[in-house]
Amino acid sequence: MSIFTPQPPISQLARYRTLSTLAGVRVSPIQLGAMSIGNKWQDLGMGSMDQEGSFKLLDAYFDLGVSKNCISW
Repeated sequence: MSIFTPQPPISQLARYRTLSTLAGVRVSPIQLGAMSIGNKWQDLGMGSMDQEGSFKLLDAYFDLGVSKNCISW
C-alpha cells in the first residue's frame, strides 16, 4: 500500500466534488446552514438552538467528515 493512497471517506458527505475544474475548488455535497445556531434570530422566527445543542450538531457534522468547508452563516 502506498503512502499516497487516499483513505476511503468516513461517509458520503466526505466525498468532495470538484466545483470548478478551472479553479480546483472541491466541496462537500451538503452544506450546513447555521442560521439557527444560537438565538440571535429567534425574535424574527428563524429558530434558535442553545449552546449544548449547537455543539452536538457541529460535532455530528464534523464526525461525518465534513470539516473543510460549507458552513454558511
